[in-house]
Amino acid sequence: MEESLFLNTLAFEFPKEPKIFYFSKEDRKDVSLTKLSHQLFPINIKDIFPNLTNDCFLYTSFTRKLEGFTPLSINFTTDNYALVKRYYNREIKYYFTHRNYLVEPTFIQDNQIWLRNNTDKTPTGCTLYDRYTIKVNFNHFTNLPELVLSYDRKAKVLNKSVEAFLSEEENATADLFNRVVHVEYFENEEKKITKTRVTKYEKLLESERTIEYNNVYPIVGSKLAAYLCFEDDEDNDNPFQKVNRYTKYLSKIFGFYNKYLKNESFQKVVPISDKGFDNAKPLQIGKTTPQSKQLIFGKNKTNKNVIDVIPQRGVNNGPFNQPRYNNIQMFFITSADHVPHTNVLSGYIKKGYKVYKGLLQYTDVPVTTAPKGYSIAFTNSNNPLPEIEERLENIDWIPGVKYLAIYLTPIGKYAKDKEQRKIYYKVKEKLLKRNISSQCIETDKMIKVLENDSALEKKGKKGQNFAYTLQNIAIAVNAKLGGIPWRINMPTAKELVVGVGAFKNTDTNVQYIASAFSFDNTGAFNSFEYFHKDETSQLAGSIEEAIINYANVNDKPNRLVIHFYKEMSEEEIKPIENALHNLDLDIPVFVVTINKTESEDFVVFDDKFTDKMPYSGRYINLGNKTYLLCNNTRYEDNTFNSMDGFPFPVKLKINCPTDNELQSDTRIINGLIDQVYQFSRIYWKSVKQQNLPVTIKYPEMVAQIAPHFNGGDIPSNIGNDNLWFL
Repeated sequence: MEESLFLNTLAFEFPKEPKIFYFSKEDRKDVSLTKLSHQLFPINIKDIFPNLTNDCFLYTSFTRKLEGFTPLSINFTTDNYALVKRYYNREIKYYFTHRNYLVEPTFIQDNQIWLRNNTDKTPTGCTLYDRYTIKVNFNHFTNLPELVLSYDRKAKVLNKSVEAFLSEEENATADLFNRVVHVEYFENEEKKITKTRVTKYEKLLESERTIEYNNVYPIVGSKLAAYLCFEDDEDNDNPFQKVNRYTKYLSKIFGFYNKYLKNESFQKVVPISDKGFDNAKPLQIGKTTPQSKQLIFGKNKTNKNVIDVIPQRGVNNGPFNQPRYNNIQMFFITSADHVPHTNVLSGYIKKGYKVYKGLLQYTDVPVTTAPKGYSIAFTNSNNPLPEIEERLENIDWIPGVKYLAIYLTPIGKYAKDKEQRKIYYKVKEKLLKRNISSQCIETDKMIKVLENDSALEKKGKKGQNFAYTLQNIAIAVNAKLGGIPWRINMPTAKELVVGVGAFKNTDTNVQYIASAFSFDNTGAFNSFEYFHKDETSQLAGSIEEAIINYANVNDKPNRLVIHFYKEMSEEEIKPIENALHNLDLDIPVFVVTINKTESEDFVVFDDKFTDKMPYSGRYINLGNKTYLLCNNTRYEDNTFNSMDGFPFPVKLKINCPTDNELQSDTRIINGLIDQVYQFSRIYWKSVKQQNLPVTIKYPEMVAQIAPHFNGGDIPSNIGNDNLWFL
């Protein structure tokens, strides 16, 4: 298939001649200097400071000659790259700030440039900005420097100052503010100077000058957006129409490049190539095996398991494995106003709706409706919890029956009101304590989708979007009841895969919570553990237990693969190595770091495809054991459906802390990338393809829900092999 892959990178070369930098051991208040710790010292720094130790700091003006500062020749090609990067970052910042553009340093000190967006729809009372990051990067594959130009989406800034907003909004407090735009005015003998910067609201107090809060403007973050009832305008209003992020992103960075970088002035700062964005080198490009996207479903008419690559199509052949129960009774929890909807929904779930074939098709086990008196109708939609809890206490639950609650919730888990969000989780907890599996459906969304289907049919079009919702419900129900909707088409190997994910509660800013999930190489789920982020000994203990449990059934594994949501530290890997030693297991451990969000710093595009998204399974070697994996539904042997969406690539980093030689074995690396790709195809909450593997996605889901339970703990009666969180 014809393709032409390119990246959002711009190559350049270091200067051929050394530059002179100036250094001092003393800071100065009258000039802007860069403070350097020992990791940033030039390699020949002891030529000028022979007694310098690692606990010292230095200050540099880079190429600016200052009285009392000592010069030192810096060869960019051979010297400390981190220092060279700081130099380029400073030059880029100076270039844009002296042209009156707002520049914010990212958390890793790259430059983010803010440009006024006067074309897109802006919420009332706000100014809209497009944000672009210019990252100075050393390409470990080509061994050359490059700029990575990324589009970081939009930012909204209130036109009202902090002072005006708090005085006019009676119920508003400063807790709503996270980051702000601070405008300061200065005068010298020659002219008036305006300095604009982005900072955290709490850090304003670090300024030595008096803060004038009428010149401080709030950036609209999640808390302020919820207070102002702003919708997330990055998403399309129509949930059945997917926005192509590739073409949008590409249009933004091309526009920025042509206007701000492709000129003589900027190229004097960073001599980027005039060829534009870099083509991916043929040796950089890899692809997953054709088999890696194949899934095994239920049996066809000839009693053979069906193999398909598209879950939405394959699920109609039934599940790979049926649930563990054969007396499953379904009941409903809803507001009294929506009881009629439960009658309609019950019929759809059991008997079918359009292309959805009815629950039996997806479970292979009959699900009946519980007798009259089991369903719960509450009257207080703002806080249904007391009524639900009272009814659950008084129902006579029959031993041996597996109950399934369909909860038509008036409050979703993404509700803007923090207290109302808790109700969603508390209802799930009350059901779990009674070992009742539950499936939540947001009532308003359900009604809206059904109305949309009806409207489409009146126009003579296919109105079957709710059928896909029902398919999602059916496969999640099967998995929650112990079934397997589908599995990866791979022969079983003696291999244990453990995923560790995390979630941070933005409401409370609580530290991350993590959980470990174990699978075999076919994607068969074994068990999970749940613990706090800093409990590294518990993480090691849970992995040790997973190995023991695996070995009890399958003999000892030949290798351990850990999918981790960030780079694993020595502190985190050492207890795991100790656990393997305690078990007398001399097996390799591979750690695959998987960014929990799609890569937006590095993006790859296919110039031969109108929608610019590369084929699924393509990956780019970025060097330094880092890879960019395209994980979507654009297959070479299938027609692409834009309704499946346009997910960005996922960034991976692969290490083998137990054996350095193994991490350069091409066959092993290709297999580990294949495995990440495969594990993104066994997400049983939706028939839509995901771009993140369940080894990261499932732990994150548990870590998002469990802290809302009483004491932050999962009910003790729930086994660790239960996918209740789907």
